[in-house]
Amino acid sequence: MVFWTSECAHAQSGATDLVRSVLDKAMEIQTNPGLEGTEHRDERAELIRSLISDNFQTAEMARESLKDHWAKVSAKQRGQYVPLFTAIFVDSYTRRVLDFLKKENVQYPGEVPEGSCIKVRTVIMRTNEHIPVDYIVAQTGRKWSIRDVIIDGVSTVETYQNSFDRFLRSQSFDALIQRMAIQQKAGG
Repeated sequence: MVFWTSECAHAQSGATDLVRSVLDKAMEIQTNPGLEGTEHRDERAELIRSLISDNFQTAEMARESLKDHWAKVSAKQRGQYVPLFTAIFVDSYTRRVLDFLKKENVQYPGEVPEGSCIKVRTVIMRTNEHIPVDYIVAQTGRKWSIRDVIIDGVSTVETYQNSFDRFLRSQSFDALIQRMAIQQKAGG
């Protein structure tokens, strides 16, 4: 279970609207007749990247992905890490959207408090499967944004946390930065 240390809004109006809007826009991009086919994949990818960048708190996700290690790294290292994490996450999530999200029937069974944030529950309804996808949503000022995506019970942020923690047990933070830079250059 994910518990955020930062402040999130308790008011639930707007959280589901944000998730619905992001999913609707992603499906519009994916099903736009003018952007169909492999020859337009890069155009769709750029639009999806922009949608993700505008609606996800990637800097907060980067901090949470390091969990306890965050306090141990320097400001310079953080300055290197956050943009690398952001690029890798945005590229990875863009590929997921491009590969798996088309015109879907999405149900919105409701919202529940998650730590100090809001979990917006969704279910992608397909003929032979129902895929639960939950979004951890926070409000900063008037803007709602997504802090985590939990697909079929698996948190994206916790997956990064586990991977980075395992790596940092035997390697330095600078080695993690180098590895992430290579991964980012390779396209995620």
